[in-house]
Amino acid sequence: MRSHHMTATPSSSIGRDAPSVAIPAGAPRWVTPELLADTLRVWEPYYGSLTPQDGLNIILNVSNLFDVLRSSKP
Repeated sequence: MRSHHMTATPSSSIGRDAPSVAIPAGAPRWVTPELLADTLRVWEPYYGSLTPQDGLNIILNVSNLFDVLRSSKP
């Protein structure tokens, strides 16, 4: 059984050694190769090999979730 416990990574190390990843066509301008590489690095241990398009989908879904949470009234 795989553990879903994630450890915190200091923000200063995020993206520092991340490999360059090509941004899929149609991605928003705010999605950077570093953000995409970090997303793939974080999620691949849980889902196996992911494509850059998979990483973009994760980023966009999380962004949409935050938009919904931010617009919700208590």
